[in-house]
Amino acid sequence: MRFPSNRFLKFTFLFLAASAAVAQPAGRKQAIEEQEEPVCVENSPERRGEIGCSIVENRLLPADLREPVFWHIDRFDSPEAAKRGQGPSSIALEAHGAWWLMSVGPESSDHQGGQHVAQVKLSPLPQAASYSMLVISAYIPPGMTSRVHFHSGVEAFYAVDGEGCLQTKDRAYKMAKGDTLVIPTGITMRLVATGSKPRRDFAVIVYDSSKPPVTRMPMDTAWELASCGAQFRGAKPTN
Repeated sequence: MRFPSNRFLKFTFLFLAASAAVAQPAGRKQAIEEQEEPVCVENSPERRGEIGCSIVENRLLPADLREPVFWHIDRFDSPEAAKRGQGPSSIALEAHGAWWLMSVGPESSDHQGGQHVAQVKLSPLPQAASYSMLVISAYIPPGMTSRVHFHSGVEAFYAVDGEGCLQTKDRAYKMAKGDTLVIPTGITMRLVATGSKPRRDFAVIVYDSSKPPVTRMPMDTAWELASCGAQFRGAKPTN
């Protein structure tokens, strides 16, 4: 008796696998395999235009900071113009093809000569003797997620480009280009890059200086959060 050759068996296996894929019901979405995005660090590859999440600044804010507190985002054509607006509670940075000035302080119509992009109300802040400001810039491909975490202060987002979805236990917040979002102190969350192109965004966290700005949770707690869609639903632990 002659047995099929290895080449014949390999061809048959590939044919059957391809047929099974074609035979899936029309319109059925396959779950996207979630992948954790890079941890946010200083001088990440994002600073060089590559995939990454950068801690651009982490500084103590002036002691006279008073509520209500706002995050001001202004855009500039040159580094010199942006840097002229820097102060104790603001930083100039280059990201996503432009120069920006990020400021935390009272409501204001003074945009330091730049193009006003957004003014985001951060208040109420947590009770604290002093506050610090953490500024983040990210460039993340679709399908990647942040770690499940919470902050010791208020976090606000500005979507420069692409789409994202922020999951909390109560609801999921969809974000598109130009959107802003504010999440109060202590809310457990996870950010998902959705859409068809990479997510580009900024975040600022104004937090209690006596505490770490970020506390990470086990990734298997993601199933407790509101869903951004079936393809981004965290798996419930089996034990």
